Amino acid sequence: MKAETSKRIVAYIIDLLIILFAIAIIVNVKEKDQKVMQLRNDLNIVNELQANGELKFSEYFDRWTVINAQIDQECVIYSIFNILLMLVYFVLLPYVWNGQTVGKKIMRIKVVSNNEKKVTIVAYLIRNMVMNGLTQMILTLLFLYLLPSSMYFIFSSILTFIQLILVMISIFMILYKRDKRGLHDILSGTKVVVVS
Repeated sequence: MKAETSKRIVAYIIDLLIILFAIAIIVNVKEKDQKVMQLRNDLNIVNELQANGELKFSEYFDRWTVINAQIDQECVIYSIFNILLMLVYFVLLPYVWNGQTVGKKIMRIKVVSNNEKKVTIVAYLIRNMVMNGLTQMILTLLFLYLLPSSMYFIFSSILTFIQLILVMISIFMILYKRDKRGLHDILSGTKVVVVS
């Protein structure tokens, strides 16, 4: 029997809280880094100069994107940790736990394949590329080192927008489609069902 939408939402919220807690620990440690603190201070100065009309927009944009790219480069370990955490929690954990994360276990639902075979690692990877932004995170990390700072900002913003659209489409599909399957379910050949 397919899982109720409310159970899926609560399970996902539980999973996100667990992920956010783990990320917060790492971010808290990195935020105390002197280099990052100095860059954030530089960014505040640039923002103040722009607010006071002391910078042209083009100069502001150039300086702002350079400083933000430097902050992201200083925090690259956080980005790598985030990607690894998403892979472990949303790909490996459900693969080992028969389609369940902690949230899904609590809500007594699980991911199964449409053909009743064991869900593959690739299927879990596809689900996460769509729903949890794995592709966006990896490409943004690559763009950080391959593109100039202004192009990095533009392309990472576009990727973030595309990711938001994909999530909204999936949510809309789960809420309004009769079979309650989102885009990530369809592309990965999976569905979420109640554990009997």
